[in-house]
Amino acid sequence: MKKILVVDDSAVQRKMIIQIIKKAGYENEILEAGDGQQAIETIGASFAEIAVVLCDWNMPNMSGLEVIQGLAAVDAVKDLPVVMVTTEGTEDKIREAREANPNLAGYVAKPFTPEQLKEAINPILVSAG
Repeated sequence: MKKILVVDDSAVQRKMIIQIIKKAGYENEILEAGDGQQAIETIGASFAEIAVVLCDWNMPNMSGLEVIQGLAAVDAVKDLPVVMVTTEGTEDKIREAREANPNLAGYVAKPFTPEQLKEAINPILVSAG
């Protein structure tokens, strides 16, 4: 079973997202990164094992936008499903994210309901097996 990577500089947000994933019945192993740089390092070390990346936008060291731009530029990971989970929910920000990574798999604006998060990740996890 493939892993889920949760990227957010807030440990509280990461724990909340992880709790939602577990309560929804997903048994995937969950990896965590506290900023974009850690996310890139984790993806670089185990991208073949990751089913989906749930990524915040506003983080120190490397923003979520920089993460998704970087992934889009590397053939080995450009198709890795990424769902932005962020307070940046305006249409302009959503458009900016989709332009940064045309393969963006989803966008969930904070605050969100557990159902909204499940709707975003379920098709990805089902197809990942």
